[in-house]
Amino acid sequence: MSDTAALVIESLEAGYEPGLPIVRGACLALRRGEIFAILGPNGAGKSSLVKAVAGLVPISKGRVLLDGRDITRTPAHRMVFEGLAFVPQTENVFINLSVAENLELAAAIVKAKRRDQLDPVYAMFPDLLRQRALPAGQLSGGQRQMLAVARALIAKPSLLILDEPSAGLSPLLVSHVFNKLREVRDAGLTVLLVEQNVKAALALADRAAVLVEGKERIVGRSTDLLNDERIAELYLGRHTGKQAVKEGA
Repeated sequence: MSDTAALVIESLEAGYEPGLPIVRGACLALRRGEIFAILGPNGAGKSSLVKAVAGLVPISKGRVLLDGRDITRTPAHRMVFEGLAFVPQTENVFINLSVAENLELAAAIVKAKRRDQLDPVYAMFPDLLRQRALPAGQLSGGQRQMLAVARALIAKPSLLILDEPSAGLSPLLVSHVFNKLREVRDAGLTVLLVEQNVKAALALADRAAVLVEGKERIVGRSTDLLNDERIAELYLGRHTGKQAVKEGA
C-alpha cells in the first residue's frame, strides 16, 4: 500500500520533551482521496500525532512520507509548499480581518491568483462569498471553521489535516462542516482529522484508527468500527483481556 499511499507514517515517535515521547511507534497509511479519522481516549496522543506530521511537534524516530516524499523534519511553515495544509483546533483564522482578507492573505503567501484559487474556494463556500466583508470574529463557530478550511484549500494541498473540527459546534453545525469535508474529499483531496465525536467521525470517515498510548490499536473501515465492541471498551477504559488485532483494510 505504501507505493500508492497519500501519507505514510512509519514507526513514528514524537513529543515535546526529549526522551518523553507522546507518540510511540505509530504506523499508518492513508489512501489517496479518503477521509481518515484518528480516534482515541483523552491523552492517547491523537493531536500530537497529527501535529508531528504537520511539523509542529518534534519527531525523534520514524518517518513521514507525503506522496512518496520524505517530509519528516520539514519546518511547519514549509509544509504548505509540500502539499500539506493543517487546520488547528483554535486560532485558525484572523478574527480582526474580514473573510476576504483572510483568504487573500492565504493566497498572497502561496502567490496564488484570484482566478486560480480564490474563485473556486468561494464557489465551494458560497456563505463566505456572501459574508466576505464581515470580520471573521463575527462569524458563527461553524462559519469560522469553514473559513479555516477555505484558507487551507487556497494552496491546493494534496493532504488536509484538521484537529478537532467539531469542537464547540452544535450537532447541526457539525453536520454542515462534515458535509463540506465530504465535498473536499470528493474533489480529490485526502483528509486526515482528529475527532472526539466518535459516532460523527465514523459516519464521516472512510477509515479510522483508534490510538491508545501513542500507538494505533485498531485500524479499519469506519463501517466496521461502528459496530466494534472494542471501541466501547477502549473509550470506557475496560480491559479487553486480549490484544486487539489490527483490522485488514
